[in-house]
Amino acid sequence: MEHKRRREVVATGLPLEGIRVLDHGIILAGTGATTMLADMGAEVIRVESINVLPPFGTRGMTARPPKGVRTPGYVDNEPGDRPWDRCTSLHSLQRNKYGITLNLKDPRGQAIYKRIAMISDAVVDNYAPGTMDRMGIGYSALKEVNPGIIMVSASALGAEGPYKGYGGVGASVDAISGMMALRGYPGDDMLIRSTHVWPDNIAISTIPFALLVALYHRKKTGEGQFIDFSQSEAFLPHMGESIMDYTMNKRVPQAMGNRDSAMAPHGCYRCQGDDRWVTIAVSSDEQWQALCHAMGDPVWAKEENFNNSLSRWENQDELNKLIEEWTISRDAFEVMHLLQGVGIAAGPVARASEMYGDPHLKERGFFVEITHREAGTHLYPGWCFQFSKTPATVRIPPNCLGEHNEYILGEILGMSKEEIAPLEEDKVIGDAFLPEIR
Repeated sequence: MEHKRRREVVATGLPLEGIRVLDHGIILAGTGATTMLADMGAEVIRVESINVLPPFGTRGMTARPPKGVRTPGYVDNEPGDRPWDRCTSLHSLQRNKYGITLNLKDPRGQAIYKRIAMISDAVVDNYAPGTMDRMGIGYSALKEVNPGIIMVSASALGAEGPYKGYGGVGASVDAISGMMALRGYPGDDMLIRSTHVWPDNIAISTIPFALLVALYHRKKTGEGQFIDFSQSEAFLPHMGESIMDYTMNKRVPQAMGNRDSAMAPHGCYRCQGDDRWVTIAVSSDEQWQALCHAMGDPVWAKEENFNNSLSRWENQDELNKLIEEWTISRDAFEVMHLLQGVGIAAGPVARASEMYGDPHLKERGFFVEITHREAGTHLYPGWCFQFSKTPATVRIPPNCLGEHNEYILGEILGMSKEEIAPLEEDKVIGDAFLPEIR
């Protein structure tokens, strides 16, 4: 039977309206990148399978909650009957997307996938190199059915080079990029891995840029292409100064804690209350004078040890102790407002519990309320950019597993209910992971 193939996508009035993207993201990098595209109007189709548990960080870990291990995100800490749909920590990465499940090991699943690819613009994955090829849906296979398709493969280390084929997660990318060697305190040989500042978040914003450039190229030439994206190389620019210092001066940069290579004072200072802190960064003599005045022009500030930027940097241990004697009796937010008022970069070390009530974020509307059928209504992080003409909105709640199978197969591919039913019976599609793999 000849099916209709609907090339059109749902009108959104947003900048990326008309672009259809197949999402194979795992954990944060690929999944977050396609969320950004979806937020800007692209029709993103999340491709999953009820036959295979995806890696941790996506629905896989939440589908099989580990015993005795804290897995954040379940409402009231209860996984429920459908834990893979109930983990709110994943929902901010699933909004504005359609979700389909396909068993790509079944020829029918392969055929359906390629029919969707025929009328799509791009595919995004962040598997290890070669994974999409082994699934039968690599770039060479997809460009046969759609020469204009663009594939972004955002692996940890890239698809070429001595490390090609190596997998990785945030911690390994953090380490191999050199960042971990610089995270810690002077004289301390313990390296620190960040548990919240992940390399994935750099990829989230750079993958869409790479894809948009390829889309622009295709608009001019009609050519699709493969984009070999290395997450570690996207993270590497953070090491630029350290690498240049070594190549020019043969200095091996060391961990500096909260210090800066040029500014002083530059640090995190204890404030009034239990474990409360404020950051202060002074970048000029004028700012130093402003800080001194804000502190009441203490006598010690006039000492020779602190009379210029170099002497302050060389004596920053002593300087930091003296500044903390002033901050420790004050509220962190009070210090921020006082110093910001005289042109000094300062900010309190806020806790996660304080972010939802932050008046600045509230006024800017950063958090958005989303209702999910399994998890209820909660606030989620929104957008760091605010377009005056085309603001992002939540058009589609975070998708449940296989939630839009019927819509994608029926409305987009034009399949009848009689054609779809055997796919459900044979577990080619579905809305729950098979019991034997949970």
